Amino acid sequence: MSILHDRRIAALLAAEVISSMGTQMTWLALPWFVLRTTGSPQRMTWVLVAEILPVALLGFWGGAIAARVGTRRTMLVCDLARVPLFASIPLLQSLGLLPFWLLLVLVALSGVFLAPYFSVQRAVVPELVGEEHADVAYATAFFQAANRLTIFLGPPAAGILIGVIGIARVLYVDAATYLVSFLLVALFVHPPEVPTPEAAHGVLAGVRFLLRDKLLRVWTPALTVLDICWQLLFASLPVLVVTQYHANPRILGWLFGALGGGALIGAFASMRIVRRFEPLALSSVAFTVQMLSLWILAIPAPWFVPFLAMACAGFAMSNVNAPLQALIMLRIPRDVRTQGIAAFGVFQCIGAPIGLIVAGYALTRYDTHAVLAFVLALNTAAILTFVGSALAARSALGATPVDSPA
Repeated sequence: MSILHDRRIAALLAAEVISSMGTQMTWLALPWFVLRTTGSPQRMTWVLVAEILPVALLGFWGGAIAARVGTRRTMLVCDLARVPLFASIPLLQSLGLLPFWLLLVLVALSGVFLAPYFSVQRAVVPELVGEEHADVAYATAFFQAANRLTIFLGPPAAGILIGVIGIARVLYVDAATYLVSFLLVALFVHPPEVPTPEAAHGVLAGVRFLLRDKLLRVWTPALTVLDICWQLLFASLPVLVVTQYHANPRILGWLFGALGGGALIGAFASMRIVRRFEPLALSSVAFTVQMLSLWILAIPAPWFVPFLAMACAGFAMSNVNAPLQALIMLRIPRDVRTQGIAAFGVFQCIGAPIGLIVAGYALTRYDTHAVLAFVLALNTAAILTFVGSALAARSALGATPVDSPA
């Protein structure tokens, strides 16, 4: 826990927990607000699309802007901008001045500020702890554990608060979390602001590096396919519960809870083991465990078997993320790191809607077990691609960023 002796890290971690709690609460509260005020599931879906679409469309520009402005200033602007955006939704609704098109605009604007924030959220870590992989991975594990905790606590907290203080006040609470995050970063987080070369400010500078680097140009599509597979899996689980477990909603809740609980435990475990094992080996082993755990879902069995499989997959997922995120950050040179991480975020955001669209088509036309088997096979191919390339590059990949593509 010595990392928390650095006041900048402690304040940034607190800001991360508070703002992430607000984000998790928003993901539950905002769709519920739309559903309750409009009574339309279709409009609720459009609001969800409006929130994530700007991240996919503007992510490259968000990374370039963040590179020019600097990580700290980008975080401050994005946190502060989201305060009035979220607070205005219940305020305008109470005044009768919130037509649906305006709601979509406000939600989309919040997504506009989410794109650059996503870019600097990870890139700021090496600026505070240095460029050694063990230090970056250890700090990343801390932030990952905090994020997993908010995923575990945020939606239930929102559900409780909605019942206690009402949906409108919950949105005000969400806005307040961004204000608190802004104040913490403004007062305590001061990473060194290093100007980047003008040539590195291009919108596609990060994408060009990903395409040139022989390792990242393999990892990027492999991880995008994995994101698609997760969306397909999440969409398949409710149908699986209906067909195999008598449509018991409690079992569905336990399956998703097992993934989150396993990920939370795995995040805390990764803080202990990430320094002890070579990062490529740890990522490869954890990815393999995750892959094998998910295949258990395809086996007809009592509900506690997929429950344990999801818990194991969540545990492995957290032990992939900390060393992998550090590897990716340090693989990308500092002058294009923000843009490179933004590019990764864009591909992830592209993968999510693709997975949902494919899932909706496949699950209405094919047997659930056949769809699940296809998803698991695709997931296996992507993981084996990652593991194969990682092990092949193991001797060449160090813990410091490269200055040119390997």
